[in-house]
Amino acid sequence: MKSLLLAGQVLSLTAKVIVAFFLFRAYRVSGRLSSFHLGVGWVISAIVVLMDVLRMEAFVVVFYALFSSILFYGSLLFLIEEGQIAFKRPWILGLTPFFGAFYGLLLGNTWESRVGIPYGIAAFYVFLAGIMISSTERNFPTARNAGIALALFGLHEMDYPVLRGVEWFAPIGFTLGAILTVLSAYLMARMVLSERFIRKKPKITVEPGIRLITSDDYRNVIESLKEYPVLAFLRKPVEFPTGTVYMITAVGGEMKVHPTNLPRISELVSRYLKEASSRGITGVVVLDGLEFLVTYNGLQPVLKFLATLRDMAFVNNALLVVVLDEGSWDERERAMLRRIFE
Repeated sequence: MKSLLLAGQVLSLTAKVIVAFFLFRAYRVSGRLSSFHLGVGWVISAIVVLMDVLRMEAFVVVFYALFSSILFYGSLLFLIEEGQIAFKRPWILGLTPFFGAFYGLLLGNTWESRVGIPYGIAAFYVFLAGIMISSTERNFPTARNAGIALALFGLHEMDYPVLRGVEWFAPIGFTLGAILTVLSAYLMARMVLSERFIRKKPKITVEPGIRLITSDDYRNVIESLKEYPVLAFLRKPVEFPTGTVYMITAVGGEMKVHPTNLPRISELVSRYLKEASSRGITGVVVLDGLEFLVTYNGLQPVLKFLATLRDMAFVNNALLVVVLDEGSWDERERAMLRRIFE
């Protein structure tokens, strides 16, 4: 049993160091802070294994809580970078496991209060970190898989305070923990190695500006931007392999925006353009379905919305492409649109 335990600890330690390496490498390539913090978290998790080998129980609790806090914080940053949540001070939410560990060690007088409860709280935050990562959009399957594996790992770790004294469960729990550790590390490495996460600078370049194009020109624009990380809001499905596409529809669902929710579109555009600017590339926003927006909102609100998008594009030195079906507009309306795009 001791040799099996040692082999598992070596395997777990190796897996954690390897995934940390890939996370730091992804940070160097992409500049994503979530990758850096997740990498730090896995390094600390490797230290937890060393503390366990040395039977330094108090340090196991402290470092495991620190691992949980940083992992949770990195997961919040990941969702912020993906544009799924907005939070000004995400680090505040990650402090609970760390403070819980110190509180238990300083004031606890039983194993449960000193180790069990703080360990369980920290494991719960690992579970939450996995849930958050797995909640990402459907077109990012490597992240969803990594999040599910991490959530299962945290869920399993939560049983430690309860089942630690059950002898028959020890080999089962140990084997399951080793498998989930390696699986979580492997899937997270796949996540950060994916093109979607790293988002390397595109090989083609685009000129910033404001373009109002016709439906006939739309096909050429699609072809020219196929390999570019565009942000597109469309009425009809068009594939942008390296971009992010939202459908404008009254039917709810993932990667869909209701036509009356113009503030949501503005928010997504703002986040995308800021991220593109931070990566040193020209942001490209494509909007098709202008007539559909007018049907739901009226002409004047849509004109104000377009003026806002135009200003965002100018400020961020980006390219805004708006598709216009000329047959749906009279001359006065077309003139009003052109004035916005001059």
